[in-house]
Amino acid sequence: MKLLTVFGIFFRFGLLCFGGGYVLTPIYIEELVEGRGWMTLAEFGNFLAITQITPGPVSINAATFFGFRFAGILGAISATAGLLTPSLILMTLVLHGVRKWSESRVMKGLIWGVSPATIGLMVAALVIFLEMSIFSGKIPWGTFIDALTLNHPSWPEGLRIRPLAVIICGACTYAMCKTKIKITTMIFISALLGALLFPLMGN
Repeated sequence: MKLLTVFGIFFRFGLLCFGGGYVLTPIYIEELVEGRGWMTLAEFGNFLAITQITPGPVSINAATFFGFRFAGILGAISATAGLLTPSLILMTLVLHGVRKWSESRVMKGLIWGVSPATIGLMVAALVIFLEMSIFSGKIPWGTFIDALTLNHPSWPEGLRIRPLAVIICGACTYAMCKTKIKITTMIFISALLGALLFPLMGN
């Protein structure tokens, strides 16, 4: 039953995975962290970081790691299979009917409706990544709004910005926009910098 539960959960995730694995980040947190309490947010962040430095798509790596966490090797297989099954079914249907559906107003409407929702989920994922890396907690939106409106902003106690993370993020952004560095090379360089400098910077 546990394996069926894992398969069913990730099957549902697979149905919602429009636009890539990152859009699943808010859904993972809502379901696995806040809903079921199967892991803490810090543990989720650690698992997600591991998926960034292992080969393969983020969504599949995450499903494999999370499934293993819940039910061992069989859980990893069940979660991965559950995530991939909807794509297999939908892609098979699309390939058989791509010519018929290419001019369908309904299909165009579905894509038109899903696209902005996908962008919204990616923005939400970006905010979550910022809270796990650049900031040491929830982003203080109220403080920023107060600063923009010239009110007296109050910084939440205990919240801080991690300078090393800001430097790495800025360097990666610049490298992606201005150089031809490979993404895998950049990831490994960033991981190496973090391993060397993180103990000196503190959490």
